[in-house]
Amino acid sequence: MKTKWLGVVCLGLAMLLASGCELTKDPKSLMSVPHLPAEKENLKGLIMSALPEGASIIRPRNAKDTSAIRMRDLNQDGVKEAIVFYSTPEQDVRIHGMIWEYSKETWTKKMEFDGEGTDLDSFELLDLTNDGNIELIVGYANADQEVQKGLVVYSYQNNQLEKLLEKPYTSYVVNDLDGDGSNELTIVMLKPNQTSTITSMRYAEGKFKDIGSLTLDPFVNTYYNVVAGEAAPGRKAVFIDAMVGAHSAYTDVVVLENDQLRKVVSDQQTYKPQPVPSQDINGDGIIEIGMMETPKGWEHVNLPDMLWFHSFYQWDGADGLKFIALQYRDPYERFYFNFPSDWRNRVTLDIRSKQGEYLHFVDVDTNETLAEIEFFPTGKWEANKKGWTELSRSEDRVVAFRSKYELTAKKSKLEMELPKSNKESGDRP
Repeated sequence: MKTKWLGVVCLGLAMLLASGCELTKDPKSLMSVPHLPAEKENLKGLIMSALPEGASIIRPRNAKDTSAIRMRDLNQDGVKEAIVFYSTPEQDVRIHGMIWEYSKETWTKKMEFDGEGTDLDSFELLDLTNDGNIELIVGYANADQEVQKGLVVYSYQNNQLEKLLEKPYTSYVVNDLDGDGSNELTIVMLKPNQTSTITSMRYAEGKFKDIGSLTLDPFVNTYYNVVAGEAAPGRKAVFIDAMVGAHSAYTDVVVLENDQLRKVVSDQQTYKPQPVPSQDINGDGIIEIGMMETPKGWEHVNLPDMLWFHSFYQWDGADGLKFIALQYRDPYERFYFNFPSDWRNRVTLDIRSKQGEYLHFVDVDTNETLAEIEFFPTGKWEANKKGWTELSRSEDRVVAFRSKYELTAKKSKLEMELPKSNKESGDRP
């Protein structure tokens, strides 16, 4: 009887974390302004005419929302504001912000302010004071990587911008970690091989106050992913994915309880040979910790030739982890293959599989073929495509999938460019 497929083969843009390399967005690639609705297009024209000579609009280099122009009612007065940042590379002060106000169907510039550093690292609009008003949370960075980034929280009231907080940071998250209905600001600070701390703060009595701090292991290269959210049913946590050594990584999971921060799992429990970001892998609203597993039969394969399985675990609410999902993930992020739950101890890769050529997923006990992925030269695809589902295409390769089981393959809406054939032998960027 056919086994029902519970997973999906997908394509997507990602950070190439599976390769063990940290990929940072080039800020220049974010400079072009996309097509905007009429209201924003009108405002954009006004902003461009107000810029000093030689200035250009900039976007945050590390933010989910990379919009150049953000619109919100900051002070809950029923009037919408717009915030935009621009750069003046030839001036001593390089980063600047503008706040515009929309009233009587007209945009008016209300104020400008100077930022710090040479780059706009992050920018969010959130209620951090828990009073219904929206604060500007801005991260500034410098071209000199030895200089720590700086986080500034601004409040906008009565056409005045007030700094509520200035702190150095490596990463930060905003979340109601202890479930009391109020947001906490949690800052992670790393000086590699020197110090590392995580501190949660809450706004009360007109200022931010530390409510919990924890010292972390400083002997890491970088924190490649820091997120906060549901860690177990009804429990929030901060997930800190850290790189150590040349490629390996681990994840710290930190909770806030009774105004104290504490780690709930050990580094040994979350160690992985290569970075895997913590994420909600199954869409249940709970963040999973990414791990890596050696396919059965591959225990003696050299690391450069290893084809890993990715596994994902949830915190069990105590001091352990529980298995959630298993997948195969292409090291170039062209596709990923979510295995049905009952395949966990059943599936492996035939030892003859080779990345960039042919992947043969088989039953551990019977060697039955469960699924296949093949990398066809483009010129041979038309003659051989019967029975295969195309996953991705480039000038010289078509990546295709097939299985005798009822498996579902979906293309991405975005077409990925495949690495050239001389890179598809398993070499990692």
